[in-house]
Amino acid sequence: MPFLVVIRGPNFGQRFELKKGTNVIGRNPECDIVLSVSAVSREHARIVWRDNRFFLEDLKSRNLTILNEVKVEAEKPMPLGPGDKVKICDFLCEYVDETIPAPPPKSPDEESGTVVSSVQAGAGSVNVLASQPAERLRLLLEVTNSLSRAVEVVALLPKILDGLFQVFRQADRGFFIVQDANGQFVPKAIKTRRERDESSARFSRTILKKCMENAEALLIEDAAQNEHIQMAASISDFKIRSIMAAPLISSDGEVFGILQVDTQDRNRKFTQDDLQLLMAVANQAAVALDNVKLHENLNLRQKMAREIELAAEVLKCFLPNSMPQENGYDFFAHYKAAREVGGDFYGFLKMTEGRLALSVGDVAGKGVPAALLMARVSGDVNMAVLSEPDAAHAVMRLNHLFHLAGISDRFVAFLLCVLEPATGLVTLVNAGQVPPLLRRADGTVEEYAADHKNGLPLGVIEEFAYEAVQIKLQPGDCLLMCTDGITDANNLKKEQYGKDRLISTMKAGALDAPALGQHVVRSVEQFATAPEQFDDMTLVCLSRRA
Repeated sequence: MPFLVVIRGPNFGQRFELKKGTNVIGRNPECDIVLSVSAVSREHARIVWRDNRFFLEDLKSRNLTILNEVKVEAEKPMPLGPGDKVKICDFLCEYVDETIPAPPPKSPDEESGTVVSSVQAGAGSVNVLASQPAERLRLLLEVTNSLSRAVEVVALLPKILDGLFQVFRQADRGFFIVQDANGQFVPKAIKTRRERDESSARFSRTILKKCMENAEALLIEDAAQNEHIQMAASISDFKIRSIMAAPLISSDGEVFGILQVDTQDRNRKFTQDDLQLLMAVANQAAVALDNVKLHENLNLRQKMAREIELAAEVLKCFLPNSMPQENGYDFFAHYKAAREVGGDFYGFLKMTEGRLALSVGDVAGKGVPAALLMARVSGDVNMAVLSEPDAAHAVMRLNHLFHLAGISDRFVAFLLCVLEPATGLVTLVNAGQVPPLLRRADGTVEEYAADHKNGLPLGVIEEFAYEAVQIKLQPGDCLLMCTDGITDANNLKKEQYGKDRLISTMKAGALDAPALGQHVVRSVEQFATAPEQFDDMTLVCLSRRA
């Protein structure tokens, strides 16, 4: 009677009788020979009786069919003879033709008195559950329910080991082990039948390494006589007779831990069914740990979102909450962060002799680091402006304070505008900021503090000498200052709004500061149709009434 006998891998020792016809091999339960492993194709290969002998043929499987170390090509059957070895994924089978069934073949390790066998992670879970006694299924269900309710990793790990001891009543020790960044195995949870054994409990790193590298569950039926795997000294000291280890595999396919159980009872060694059941528990544990980590990450993200939201509210306190009140002048300001918090800032500050300082800044970078630096610099602006009546000297002092803070890898584009309301005289000092634009009452637009008058950003060179530029606002004139988030705004074609388009927008009429500022903001927003803008937008306008 012809058979295909599993001599290595899942279903070790199982015998599949071959009928004189077509024998389809695959993962599909309707196949004649069912190999319940995900790596096996649904209809992987077939053995066909023809011309008084069997032929093996591959069915265009994704993971190949091997006969005696030779690849079997699709639509090119190869004859089978007694003793031929058929390899399909983790299964190694032998073709046997006999009239009386022979006893199951020994594995290569069995000659030493020890069976070392393996199961691919996730293999045959449906068949495993179907073959378990009702009591074990009940315990497995209890373990699954217990794992599903855990919301913290610290609480979950002991639950996993408690579940293993419920399912495997002969177990004396259980370990939950992970591999750290240095490749060392670290036990995260240990359980022993006798509490006094926990402090001295050790495990075989060789078994764990093999289990983790191959992503397969391992069974050592007699650890005391094993010659193929080097055991820790404590295993012989503890008189371990049988060991099982199963990998924990994350949803993205990475092995992140190992479950191991062992027993001293020589009469109740672990079996292949036990190994399959351990893999089922390991799969449930991996899912539960994935869910716990997702839950923890969600909580962390929600906490960070709340903290960012609070930070955004705090940072708003560094911006003016109202416009200045100066007879004969109007003001406008607009601020929009690219992220939850931004690095742009603007300010209004009353100076001596009735003067008013307006400032616009842009910290290099985005997000929280830029926002924190913005808070620092905006405070330094007030101190520098109040302590130095001269605008250029005030910016030089601000640059000096920036360097004193020891911030070596950041810089700030900054513009200072000092207005003398009585005369309309405006003094501008530009430190790497977008040059301000002045729209005259007749509609012409002029650029100031540009080219060689535009100094380096704060933080580049400590002793840099900044220069001041003076202009006089006439009735109907409007001065516009902005950061590069305005000029660099993108549309869907990745075109920039640009200085030329900004100048054209400013020529739209003799508008005061609020009307002109709103007109520019609407124009930029209508243009910036790209799904994400990568820079903060700040715009400040000052106009002298006609």
